Amino acid sequence: MGLIMGAPLEKELFVQTLADHIQSKLVPFKPSKCAEPPRKSELKPPWLPNVTRIPVIQSPSLEHFVQLVERGTPFVMKHCLEHWPALQKWCPQYLSDNFGCRTVPIEIGSTYTSDKWSQKLVTLKEFIETYILNPSDEIAYLAQYELFSHIPKLKEDIIPLDYCAVAEEGLVTNCWFGPEGTVSPLHHDQYNNLFCQVHGYKRFTLFERGVDMHPHPHHLLANTSQIDIEAPSVDFFPDYEDRTAWSGDLSPGDVLYIPKFWWHHVRALSPSLSVSFWWKE
Repeated sequence: MGLIMGAPLEKELFVQTLADHIQSKLVPFKPSKCAEPPRKSELKPPWLPNVTRIPVIQSPSLEHFVQLVERGTPFVMKHCLEHWPALQKWCPQYLSDNFGCRTVPIEIGSTYTSDKWSQKLVTLKEFIETYILNPSDEIAYLAQYELFSHIPKLKEDIIPLDYCAVAEEGLVTNCWFGPEGTVSPLHHDQYNNLFCQVHGYKRFTLFERGVDMHPHPHHLLANTSQIDIEAPSVDFFPDYEDRTAWSGDLSPGDVLYIPKFWWHHVRALSPSLSVSFWWKE
């Protein structure tokens, strides 16, 4: 059922692996022939009252990484994904050519807080051709999805980072795939996050945990701020002018560490493919 509905379940791993095998027999594998890297949007950063640039570290050792994590603040790591086949192989056309027949759930709408937000099931090929390879007035996003459970073959192209050793248990791996213009509104998660940028560019704006960013009153959106940082209303939220944002853009091969409960807003500055590793402790 998970295979049909696009909702992978751990107990159905055999079915998903079988689907990979059947697909490999019916659909000839096509090697990656990615075009030039996507163009990064020149969109200016939003107005922020106070800004700190997210620190950038060059491929730290595991010991250094642990020391950085203990500070409890975000940082970007460079040159940590160069051993990933995904960094050279993954692009929209490659995924469409080789896995386009698989069904996935996508989100439709500017953000998940929009009144017009919805979800639907489509093939990966339909998603890519409709929303990524061709211009569309509608934004669609394959967000926070366990794509590697649904298509185990793709997991061969990523390798859990040594830094994930700090996770005692319960490492959660998700995929994020969408066109330029996808937005995750300001929110926080209960997980630490190693966010790995594989293809394209993303802009992150973060605020410290514990700072009042005026979460929605409804329990379903309790982890999401009412403040639209790209068009903030200081009349409704005057204390926003006192907040300090941590800001930075991710390029292919970059890894961002986001401590749990830190507020973060994300905008794709091009078509984008990302992988996140979540853990609680």
